[in-house]
Amino acid sequence: MDYVEQVLGRIARDSFGQRDAPVVSLSEDTREDPSGGLSGTLEVHVRTRKGEMPLIHAEPFSKLGSREEIDDLFARALSVVLMNHAKWPR
Repeated sequence: MDYVEQVLGRIARDSFGQRDAPVVSLSEDTREDPSGGLSGTLEVHVRTRKGEMPLIHAEPFSKLGSREEIDDLFARALSVVLMNHAKWPR
């Protein structure tokens, strides 16, 4: 979970542009099982001109254990989000 928090921190510090900066977080039901595997949902929100923060992508995951699996999760989710940039709510 510590590594996931580090990645989330790096994403929050990177600038994608002020208004359209995606906000990446873990769902409230994300949990770490006794073996150390992480399960939950990676959520991506974007701020609209009205200041709302709708969910634009949700990437469920289960039993992630390695940094490579975590990096792959973030890469997959952010690739989808950026690929669909033209469809983001305004």
